Amino acid sequence: MTDRPSKIDYDGLISCAKGEMFGPGNPQLPMPPMLMFDRIIEISDNAGKASKGHVVAEFQIQPSHWFFECHFQGDPVMPGCLGLDALWQLTGFNLGWRGMVGKGRALGVGEVKFSGMVTPKTSLVTYLVE
Repeated sequence: MTDRPSKIDYDGLISCAKGEMFGPGNPQLPMPPMLMFDRIIEISDNAGKASKGHVVAEFQIQPSHWFFECHFQGDPVMPGCLGLDALWQLTGFNLGWRGMVGKGRALGVGEVKFSGMVTPKTSLVTYLVE
């Protein structure tokens, strides 16, 4: 990838999921329905609180999303692990965008705290990784 766009639309995310963005053997996103965001609205290598870069993505919530039917019947909520996976997906994407080699997959996480639930009434989830 010679130029580094500061925004990535859905088609660009699918290109990454097909392995077309960063080259063979390098980070790629999962295909839908496991792709947990619809667009990257900002990616930078010098923004954020520490001026070391950040990536911001959005996920448009639809009541018809697959996970609402099974988690939980009668009380639908997006599984927290999918939100966490979205952050891992963004981190891997960010590594590829920065030109780093390797698959960009998560190996672990120390501590996770959720601040609320994503339900069918939620319209938009915004993810930020610094």
